[in-house]
Amino acid sequence: MPFVPVANSALVEIRMVAEGQHCENTLWFELGIVPTEAALTNLLTGIGSWWRANIKPITSSRVRVSEYVATSMDTISGPQVTVAGDSLDNGASTANTMPLGTALTVSFRTALRGRSFRGRNYILGMTEDQVDGNSVVAGVTGLWTAAYEALLAATPISGWSWIIASRFSGVNPTTHKPIPRAAGVTTPVTAVVIVDEFIDSQRRRLSGRGN
Repeated sequence: MPFVPVANSALVEIRMVAEGQHCENTLWFELGIVPTEAALTNLLTGIGSWWRANIKPITSSRVRVSEYVATSMDTISGPQVTVAGDSLDNGASTANTMPLGTALTVSFRTALRGRSFRGRNYILGMTEDQVDGNSVVAGVTGLWTAAYEALLAATPISGWSWIIASRFSGVNPTTHKPIPRAAGVTTPVTAVVIVDEFIDSQRRRLSGRGN
């Protein structure tokens, strides 16, 4: 895919290891000016604090954050900062872990409709006490929604605002590949939603399927 610049913005990758499988969730943030290395470092400090306070308690202890990465997306050669995870970033729940393909989808909404103005994360490290058959038990969606709402309440982190970044618009009917924009479009996140209590699947997270 070609590089599509997103002005004054950073892509954050929360990279995790579980059962030997490498997984990640991504989030986008906007600063208002071109991010410096120091600004990216401050952003990761905030993300790490949010993770430890809100995601760690409801994530399996068999999930370990290997590193937090923030990349300036203004140019293809912009700065990037990596902060290694440590034992404080491991999940805290000691309940039996569900297979890694088991996920719950958290949707990020903006004031605009359409696929270009929404984002999502697939929850990793769900545990058996959170699941009943093909659904999560009562209260689990509320826990995960509140965890991500804490991130919304915490921004701007050192001047950063949580956003959705759209770098592609539609699909080429011939090649069936996404059509890159000349420049990314950003929209502030305004709400966090889990639309239903059904378990979703992330097959690529299963052992041997891919990273």
